[in-house]
Amino acid sequence: MRPNSPHAGYFLYHSIGMYPGKEEELAAATAEFAQIWAAPDDKQWGYVLLKRQDFIDYWRRIINVPKGSLTTCESVTDGMHKLMRALPDGQLRGKRVLVSEDCFPSMHFLLAGLAPKMGFTLDTVPKRDGASWVEPDDFMESWGRDVGLALLTWVTSTASARVDLEPLVAHGREMGSMIGVDITQAAGLIPFDAMNPKVDFTLSTSLKWMCGTPGAGILYVDKALALELQPEARGWFSQNNPFSWDLDKFEYAPDIRRFDSGTPGSVAALASLPALKWHAAQNHFELASWNRELVDLIIKRADALNLPLHSPREVDRRGGSVMLRFPDKAEAAAVTGALGVEGLSVDFRGQLLRLSPGNVTAKETIDDVFDLTEEVMTRRRRRFAGRSNLSNVTMKGSEMSSSDVLGALGGMLLSGDIKIVDCTAQLGPETPIIHLPEDFAVNTPQVEIHKISEYDADGPFFAWNWLKLGEHSGTHFDAPHHWISGKDHEDGYTDTLDMQRTIAPVNVIDCSAESEADNDFLLTAEHVKAWEREHGDINPGEWVVMRTDWDKRAHDVALFLNDDPDPHEDGSHSPGPTTDCIDYLLGKGIVGWGTQCIGTDAGMAGKFSPPYPAHNYLHRDNCFGLASLCNLDQLPPKGAILIAAPLKIENGTGSPIRAMALVPKQ
Repeated sequence: MRPNSPHAGYFLYHSIGMYPGKEEELAAATAEFAQIWAAPDDKQWGYVLLKRQDFIDYWRRIINVPKGSLTTCESVTDGMHKLMRALPDGQLRGKRVLVSEDCFPSMHFLLAGLAPKMGFTLDTVPKRDGASWVEPDDFMESWGRDVGLALLTWVTSTASARVDLEPLVAHGREMGSMIGVDITQAAGLIPFDAMNPKVDFTLSTSLKWMCGTPGAGILYVDKALALELQPEARGWFSQNNPFSWDLDKFEYAPDIRRFDSGTPGSVAALASLPALKWHAAQNHFELASWNRELVDLIIKRADALNLPLHSPREVDRRGGSVMLRFPDKAEAAAVTGALGVEGLSVDFRGQLLRLSPGNVTAKETIDDVFDLTEEVMTRRRRRFAGRSNLSNVTMKGSEMSSSDVLGALGGMLLSGDIKIVDCTAQLGPETPIIHLPEDFAVNTPQVEIHKISEYDADGPFFAWNWLKLGEHSGTHFDAPHHWISGKDHEDGYTDTLDMQRTIAPVNVIDCSAESEADNDFLLTAEHVKAWEREHGDINPGEWVVMRTDWDKRAHDVALFLNDDPDPHEDGSHSPGPTTDCIDYLLGKGIVGWGTQCIGTDAGMAGKFSPPYPAHNYLHRDNCFGLASLCNLDQLPPKGAILIAAPLKIENGTGSPIRAMALVPKQ
């Protein structure tokens, strides 16, 4: 099998799912809905409810359940809540509800909240020390006769570990427990039959391998059990005859329809129908075989890079995904971002890189993923100054010792062959300070300078002042602890950071013309690549700054901040980087990023996804930010050294700085 798809590097079946022609078919289905729903007639409801029933029938065939036993819900959590609140009053009181530690977290959040209201004890079976998933034997050992309900996770979202349902269900029957199973992580890829072994209820969504849309969840309930349940949210569709309007004669429908409450939401089901139809037409054995072949190749390449496997190695013990454990979250995030820039879609959770190859994934892209992963990790190992293996400096064809280099540098500074460019704005009461929405956060006050004495009675021989200012005032340094994503770095404060990293070569990317033409200009990864082709590679441990000549606006606070005139619009109009730009630079192993604007992000970056990528990603990666830089027009694209040392403020999240560049004389 050889996919022919523009999405050949797609490994994101965890989240959405992809199949050939999805965009076109989804667009056609929603356009048809729009046309019928907007028509000036009364044909809409027949159309919508019939499509919803088609959705239900496709899902019935996928999990092999009879008519009248499956309905729609918004999500697995929503379906679980509907079922729990439909149980006879007191049925679980004094009993245990059993789940595993690696169940989908949303389920645990729900059950933990319901436990005190319904009188049961939530018992969470833990993973063994150092284990990636809960062992089925441990789950079974915890499953006694006092368990009123057990929720099984067929395949975990954290390790893609799959359980053999048959012995667990058999044990649960002996214990007399109600048994449900969440099949979301493998539904549509690995065959599942709710009748063999027979379970009491099943939950899933149409996302992931089913390639559907959000909001298109399903709830299956055994027909005999359904008759004992009385859903808390009941409405006209909960009746056998929805058009029965006798207020004193409500009676639940004799099947799963009793869960339908009021007018059922149907758009998500309708929008997911093309994916379900596509899935029904496939050879499911081939889909699963292709996935297994690609996962085996992924594991082989991961082993070669010594990336620990966080998923079962045996094919019959895992789902269709594979998780790899990276040294830390920042490394996993940087690799994910660098891959995404090159069109290789993977995702991460914490320090885990997650890959789910499917029907559109091409085999050769696995080598692309791991070749680039190795390259990024190698570069990033060299990004910490003084820790790389580049111990010798070569100049003009001969090796020079560090003493020789420093001596030569000192002589060139004295002679003027190397000049100092001041990259710092004046700090005073008129210095522009960022303004955040008042209902969002407390703002930094304006800089204040107060005289203590000036050769007078308060100090006859000396003059000095005291200052009132924020850490992020004027030309300033953002330490990792400035942003929530960097809060866990022990060396992420201004008094704990590695000072050797603050002095480094600087790459100056000139965007001044673009920024003058468009105040909202965004620097992309493609722009940076084009700059590298002209000026040379950005190397690990170096600074990258964006020249916009925005400092020429600093004489006018309003012009410098350039806030949007709409009082309801949160944001300003100033240039900055895109998300993929920061992803690309972190993959290069930079030490930090700087701009000439009020902050390191574009003025409208609060509307990006995710918001404020420079802050969010840089500090997550223990990198630094520089804002309100000046005179970048006096620096060459490459060849200068930037000195950006913050004050040693105790637990400081940032600091005003005197940024300086060492520039060779032209």
